[in-house]
Amino acid sequence: MASSSSSSSHPHGSLTNPEVQYDVFLSFRGEDTRENFTSHLYSALSRESIETFIDDDLRRGDEISQSLVDAIEASSISIIVFSERYASSRWCLDELLKILECKKEYAQIVIPAFYRVDPSHVRKQTGNFGDSFLKLGERFPDKMQSWRNALTEAADLSGFDSRVYRTESALIEEIVNAILKRVDDTFQSENEDLVGVRLPMKEIESLLRTGSTNVYKLGIWGIGGIGKTTIAGAIFSKISRHFAGSFFARNVREAEETGRLGDLRQQLLSTLLNDGNVKNFPNIDLNFQSKKLTRKKVLIVFDDVNHPRQIKILVGRLDLLASGSRIIITTRDRQVLANCGVDEVYQMKELVHDDALRLFSRHAFEGDHPHESHTELACKIIKYARGVPLALEVLGRYLYGKRREVWENAISKWETAPPKGIQDALKISYDGLDDKEQNVFLDIACFFIDEDRDTVTKFLDDCEFFATSGIEVLVDKHLITISVRNKIKMHDLLRAMGREIVRQESTNDPGKRSRLWHHKEGTEAIEGILLDMSKVKDINLHPNVFAKMPNLRILKFYNSMDEENKCKVSHFQGSEFTEVRYLHWHGYPLKSLPSNIHPEKLVLLEMPYSNIEQLFDIVQNHGKLYQIITAAFNFFSKTPTPLSTQHLNKLAILNLSGCGNLQSLPDRIHLELLKELNLSGCSKLKRLPEISSGNIETMHLDGTALEELPSSIECLSKLSRLDLADCKSLKSLPSGLCKLKSLDVLNIDGCSNLQRLPEELGYLEALDSLHAVGTAIRELPPSIVRLKSVRAIYFGRNRGLSLPITFSVDGLQNLRDLNLNDCGITELPESLGLLSLVTELHLDGNNFERIPESIIQLSNLERLFIRYCERLQSLPKLPCNLVWLDAHHCTALESLPGLFPSSNESYLRTLYLGDNFKLDPNDLGGIVKGALQKIQLLATARLKEAREKISYPSREGRGFLPWNEIPKWFSFQSAGSCVTLEMPPDFFNDKSVIGLAFSVIVNFSREFSFFCTSKIEKRFYMYCEYIVRPKDYLPHCSTSRRMLLGVSDCVVSDHLFFGCYFFDDKEFNDFRKYNRVPVAVRFYVRYTNSFESLDWPAKKCGIRLFHAPDSTESFSCDQLFTPKD
Repeated sequence: MASSSSSSSHPHGSLTNPEVQYDVFLSFRGEDTRENFTSHLYSALSRESIETFIDDDLRRGDEISQSLVDAIEASSISIIVFSERYASSRWCLDELLKILECKKEYAQIVIPAFYRVDPSHVRKQTGNFGDSFLKLGERFPDKMQSWRNALTEAADLSGFDSRVYRTESALIEEIVNAILKRVDDTFQSENEDLVGVRLPMKEIESLLRTGSTNVYKLGIWGIGGIGKTTIAGAIFSKISRHFAGSFFARNVREAEETGRLGDLRQQLLSTLLNDGNVKNFPNIDLNFQSKKLTRKKVLIVFDDVNHPRQIKILVGRLDLLASGSRIIITTRDRQVLANCGVDEVYQMKELVHDDALRLFSRHAFEGDHPHESHTELACKIIKYARGVPLALEVLGRYLYGKRREVWENAISKWETAPPKGIQDALKISYDGLDDKEQNVFLDIACFFIDEDRDTVTKFLDDCEFFATSGIEVLVDKHLITISVRNKIKMHDLLRAMGREIVRQESTNDPGKRSRLWHHKEGTEAIEGILLDMSKVKDINLHPNVFAKMPNLRILKFYNSMDEENKCKVSHFQGSEFTEVRYLHWHGYPLKSLPSNIHPEKLVLLEMPYSNIEQLFDIVQNHGKLYQIITAAFNFFSKTPTPLSTQHLNKLAILNLSGCGNLQSLPDRIHLELLKELNLSGCSKLKRLPEISSGNIETMHLDGTALEELPSSIECLSKLSRLDLADCKSLKSLPSGLCKLKSLDVLNIDGCSNLQRLPEELGYLEALDSLHAVGTAIRELPPSIVRLKSVRAIYFGRNRGLSLPITFSVDGLQNLRDLNLNDCGITELPESLGLLSLVTELHLDGNNFERIPESIIQLSNLERLFIRYCERLQSLPKLPCNLVWLDAHHCTALESLPGLFPSSNESYLRTLYLGDNFKLDPNDLGGIVKGALQKIQLLATARLKEAREKISYPSREGRGFLPWNEIPKWFSFQSAGSCVTLEMPPDFFNDKSVIGLAFSVIVNFSREFSFFCTSKIEKRFYMYCEYIVRPKDYLPHCSTSRRMLLGVSDCVVSDHLFFGCYFFDDKEFNDFRKYNRVPVAVRFYVRYTNSFESLDWPAKKCGIRLFHAPDSTESFSCDQLFTPKD
């Protein structure tokens, strides 16, 4: 880890030598190689920013012999360039003695490079090399033996022989790569205690663009304790050698707060400029010193910055630094990075589970894994910490060496308040907020996590908290995040920190706190109450329970478990809800709202599953109402009047879903700001009023009794989603619907009386998906081919549907997913191949006899489903990008194309051919052979991935077809459901087995076949369970892991199910941790429907292990089947 004031010296040397200044020392005979090989090698090392000493760098006046000694001792690696006359120089041989001394004393790395000289001549001092050595020995006989021993020792070291390289440049490249690897290995060993840094470091290094000559600024952003300083320090340690000067400015925020920012600046300039006068004479012109930095390539890390002025004080303008300089800024506030003009922002992520467990274990158990007796408790801690390294370290140190009872007690305690070390670290960001922003944060932490951002903003703005800007600030400071669905998210530790701040308002008297979220707390100064009624017993509220809560702004009684209402009240007495802005009461027991709610304050009203009989007459004067949610008002039946809705001029969301007794609405709804109207499940609502809101974006009308849509729908210019699913009385759609330029999703699934689509359908220029499954539509309007934006069309279960005769080149040009299942189609158009971007094509249950040859033109097609096409006789050649083919129960299918061509150009990995008994056995045998070859290729690719750390597509592979024999290729075979394995003894240490291929014969008896032939759901699930035991094979220590291998329809004859599975790193780690190996695999079929579940054993099974050394083995067709008599 980098220190707070690191100079440009390099951290890559021996741990026993504290004075390392150079990465490499070059020892060479100047007359032989100075002007050629050595100078080229030095240049190549310098280009890679490898600090290299060459004797040309000696200063005038230095004593050369002592300077060389100092340089050798100050180097991490020595490269000895042996040339023909190397041994003729006393200086070279004395250098060699010193180098080998440093190798022994400081563990210095020594690499010989034999330049145009035989290594054996150096080792034995023979040939021209030996002749030169002997001549020198005549002058210095007393040193001959020590030199001779040194030459022999050095020549025996692993090095480079120029004679085996075609060019000098190739030799130099190989040497430089070896040095780089040594330097990186040293860095890795220095940072081996850091957990979870490898991937972030790789990502950050790529963002730093070290090859660019521009000044480049990178920000590292995240919550407190997430590891920003750690990762910045690791990066600093690794790349600082590439710069003329480097400095790690730690705790910049704290330095300013304690008045030490000036001292830090002097330290920075002194280190970077190697000028002690900056520190010795603090009054020197620092502006003049800063200008010197414009001539020096530097690396500076500014750690924990919370205002741009801090950087300006420390170093001035960043863009004036020398070319090639790199600046890294760590901060909790993204806005700081924007103000500093950074080029890239890297957002720190939480540790993944395995890394989190490892880091915690190192502090709690002094090892990489928890004790087996504490594994469950450790996992609870990991879940609580949510991947924050600081929390894991604090919790681990606290629990180290403590009894199990202490662990359990501590976990319970931390559920209400985080430990002080974590609280203090996280609260720094909160303390940097103004009072309005703090209120926004506390309200979110206590009440609004996972709520819609717009809705929360509207409410908090009405509380005069200025939440529009406040929420932006919280996002910038990483105190909250906003999901893709516009929901507010908050890390669990931050939520706990916020609630602890509220608890500290009055530690002993909850009634004096501003916000409550626990059912055992309450009264007086309360501004908000949050109560999960599923976690309490029946509560009978006193009529004046809220009488002493005059500041109550938020009242939320919700039910996380959808249980019955447990909160009862007969009436309200003396309760003045004068400040209530948000009222949410699940299962509200009264028939009307409290009469003393002040209409001018209420912003959000949510009363799902309530007993209210009338609503709109009560809220008609509530001019600030932004959202009304009254889902499943079973008793709500009174029709709202125009008068009761006209004053709701700020209403944006109206949700009356599930109000089964609602029969009508006012003739006209004029709610100008309304964005969402939800009438889903209002099953008695037959007519939709004219709607004049130009801002409405979403309408959920599914499950209503609507017979038609109002003509005013064409005026809803912002409408993007219209859901009419299961409107079984709907008979037509108005042509005006096609004028909606923003309509993105149209859902008419289950509209069983809808017989046609508007002729102008093709004018819906923004339509992305059209859902029309299970309608009465028989003909498609010709204009449908003009839908240029549509990506998904679903027309399943429209029996008798006629397709357009021709698909055009420029029509449906973005279509990716086309579903025509069970439409009774007798012929597919030849123009099918023009749908060039389709990736998924569903044609199940149709009546065509052939598929057009043009399907080969669908170059992006990945999945083809033609199940139960019982008249289909053959398949054309299919696109090579096809990954999944399901042709189950195509009972007339007689021939298949070459699914697995010898060129291996096919990507097919999943193949279902169940119940296809007309297929020629020879064709089936060829398919099995091709599929197993494909599995072998997948194993080869998997090995390449493991060796080269390259990301590859899915490694899944499976097939299912009528067959009654396990191929010979599977080396472990058994009659029945279980096969025993013989794993190599070093299985988990060197990952000698990377995975396995499996094959199973399934056969359902007559009793079981009833389920397969009945009308009910017919899918079955193939599972395998591999059993692992310790090496000593103690039966009581056996464990197992179940995996779902695939899903298909039931069959009533022998079928072969086969595929492959590869172990991942987590499994290898588990094997290694518990010293266990897989010893057997069991297969079974599970059939499940809504009534029962039944497991069925396999008839035969086989396994083949993929060994790392031979997973690239060639595939032999004579390995497939046992010869038949």
